[in-house]
Parts: sequence; C-alpha cells; structure tokens
Amino acid sequence: MRFSLESSSGTVPSPLPSPVHANGHARKCGPSRVLLVDDEPDVLRGLHNMLVHAGYSVTCATEVNEGVDLLHRATFDLVLTDLYLGDRDLGFPIAEAARARKPRIPVILLTGRPSFDRAQEALASQVSAIVVKPVESQVLIDTCERVIQETELTRRNRELEVANRVMTSVLPRTIEIKDPTTSGHAARVVDYTDNLASRCGVGEEQRASLRMAALLHDIGKIGVPDHILTKPGPLTVDEMEVVKRHPRMGYEVLAELEDHQDVRDWVYHHHERWDGKGYPQGLAGEEVALPGRILVLAEVYDALAEERSYKPAWPVEKIVAFFRDQAGRQFDPDVAHLVADGLERMGKRFFVSKSDMLF
Repeated sequence: MRFSLESSSGTVPSPLPSPVHANGHARKCGPSRVLLVDDEPDVLRGLHNMLVHAGYSVTCATEVNEGVDLLHRATFDLVLTDLYLGDRDLGFPIAEAARARKPRIPVILLTGRPSFDRAQEALASQVSAIVVKPVESQVLIDTCERVIQETELTRRNRELEVANRVMTSVLPRTIEIKDPTTSGHAARVVDYTDNLASRCGVGEEQRASLRMAALLHDIGKIGVPDHILTKPGPLTVDEMEVVKRHPRMGYEVLAELEDHQDVRDWVYHHHERWDGKGYPQGLAGEEVALPGRILVLAEVYDALAEERSYKPAWPVEKIVAFFRDQAGRQFDPDVAHLVADGLERMGKRFFVSKSDMLF
C-alpha cells in the first residue's frame, strides 16, 4: 500500500540545477522529484522530512511492486530505496526499473545492514551511491545533490558526443553531397592538418580546435549554388566570386561556436595566402595564426594529391616542386619547406596519421 507522505517541497528553494524528466525533457522550474521507498513508516517519515526540507518533491512507497509501478507511471529525477524491503524483498528490482528508463534515473541505495557482498551487488546493478542507516541529514542531502549533478553532467556529455558525431559525419557528408568532387576531402584534411600541426609543435588544445576547423573548413559551400560547385569546366569570373564567398559563409554558419572563436577564424582564413593575395580578407604573413597557415597548406595538398574531375592526381615530385616554388608566396615558407622536405624524403608516408581520433 502507498504510505501517505506524497508531498511537494513548498517554498523551500532547491539547491540543485534544473533536473531532467524521466521522459528526457528538462523541467523549466520546480524542485527535483524523488521516489523514496522504505518499508519502515518511521524511517520513511524521517527521510521524507529531510528531503522536503532540502527542497525536493517527494513521493513515497513501502513495497517493491509499488515502487516499480510508480517508476512506470511517473517521472522522477532520483530514486532512494532501502536495500531490504520486508522479510524477503530487496530493492534491486526498483533499481533495475529506474535504470531501464530513458534516460536512466539514478538510484541511491539505503541500508542499515551494509556488507561487502551487498555492496558488490549494488555496484553490479549500477547503483549510483550507498547511504548507511541511521542516515545523517547532511550526508543524505549531499549525496542526493552529488548524484543528480553527476547524472546531469553525464547527460550533457552524451549530448556533446552526439553533437560531435553530427559534426564529424553529417556536416561533412552534407558538403560532399553538394560537391561530389570532394568526397573524403574533409576527413583527409583533418589527418593532414593534425599530422603537420604535431610536426610544427602545436599544442594539443590548439590541435583539437584545428581538427574541428579542418573538418568544417568548407561548410560555407552550403551557400554556393550546386550548378557552380559541380560545373565540369572552368568557372567564369562571376562564378569564382561566388565561390570565394564560402569562407565568410562558413564563418557565419559557425557563429554559435562562441567558445571556439579560433575554429571560426581558421575556417575564415583557409584561403588566405602568405603574400596577402588570398581571400576573403587579403591577410598576409603572421596575420593568419600558425594553425590557420597549416590548414591552408594541408587543404591545398589534398587538392593536389587527389584526382578531381578536372585534373589527375599530381605525383609527389610535382607537389614537392610546387611547395618549394610557393614557399613565401602562397604558403608560410617554413611550413612549405618542412612539407616539401618530408614528402621528398618519405613520400606520402609523411602524412600518415598516428591516430584515428578527431576530438
């Protein structure tokens, strides 16, 4: 039967960040909802009062089946269940039901008879924490706060992983669908850029941002008409002017990357030249940061080394000669000579990636 302590927290402010519903949607306001399961009425009442005083909305149950049923019918941000419910029942079915929800609801296990074996079982059930009875109020509240915050952090990290997968697959593929002549171009440029950045002593934090910029450097082509991107012959002057807009378009598309201004800048600069004759800004020399200058060269290397509809792949010897000729003109002279020397000595193995990691 339901123990009659279902209550909201009233006006007591919650110390926690906005939690997530069991259906996956964040509540805009209101206290975190807790399901509390314990078969001892006095203990249940005491725990309920502790939680309500701390700002939680608490629903109480006294039996395993009742707790599982509530998890199927209602939304909660946290479950607290006693390990031993009655003479024979354990709280693990409640923990399993909470784990089965999408997204998973974290569980804190309460027990007055802790043991190593039971702790192992709890960990095997992926219980988030164990609190030993008699429960100290501050210990309980601190544990609840920690578990909810850790769960929220895990959720956000998973969202970032999904966003990274979109950036590392969907967006480049979208660009390549518009311009089939560049199939695989973005992924190769990521490899070439990161390899060259490592050889040039660029730090890991900048290299991570540079890999993202390399992956997205042509995203502005989304704004270039298909008939221009796929034109088999030479472009007219007007058509070339349209193509030259894509670095600026890419910069604008990435406007929401507020914490990655360097990524936006390197996307914006990937058609600049050392001698200032590039586009869209006509920047010269070190006005483009070293990672940006590396991206400029890596992008051109892929264009030369791969077959395109309008040209065959260049042999290594021809690419080496081109980079030597353009050192100090199109490219940073130090980077251009580094690449020319490496290609001359190692061939295409100079650009063999040491890692499959993008971010």
